[in-house]
Amino acid sequence: MYQTSRRLWAVLALGVGVMSLGGCNVVGFVAQGVAGDPPPINVTAEYYGLENQSVAVLVNADLPVIYAYPQAQLEVADALARKITANVAGARVIDARQSYEFQVRNYHWTNERYSVLADKLNVSRLVVVELLEYRTRERGNAAVYQGVIIARVDVVEADGGRPDDVAYSGTVEVQYPPGGKPIPVPSAQEVTIRKGMLDMFALAAGGKFYDHKQPRGG
Repeated sequence: MYQTSRRLWAVLALGVGVMSLGGCNVVGFVAQGVAGDPPPINVTAEYYGLENQSVAVLVNADLPVIYAYPQAQLEVADALARKITANVAGARVIDARQSYEFQVRNYHWTNERYSVLADKLNVSRLVVVELLEYRTRERGNAAVYQGVIIARVDVVEADGGRPDDVAYSGTVEVQYPPGGKPIPVPSAQEVTIRKGMLDMFALAAGGKFYDHKQPRGG
């Protein structure tokens, strides 16, 4: 009888302590204690053809983007190349700087056939990123940061039956900070915004080439 009373008082005391956290916090406390974090979502790759292949990532952008962000092509290529190398089985991605320098030396590379580009780079796969939008500021308002990358990602199978055609194409759109809330310029640095949107882009674009888990709501 005495032990039963002690257990009852302990439960009541816990209830009072939890209630003191406030109504919303009570729900969160109970839900977290009972359910824990929701399980991640299993995401299936859209294209598996980079596995065990030699790969070059080429990034194209309009002149206004290049003038405003001269580092954009190299940074996008590097972020995506690293993500593919780390997660796609057997993929051998040439260094992004090598790809970028190839583009600089061959200014009219976009006019070349894909098969010719792949032969010059000595790869079996080309991942061609067309930057449709790339910016770190809110459109029309330079006083706030809002990182946006919108791109088309194409894959060319240079060793396939159609070496000059696109074998896979997908679109990626990311925004940093997530949720679309801009940040006043004095509250952050552009390098932070750029890194955030590049990381998100690499995850979204690279994730099209390998199975992975994604947090719910992410």
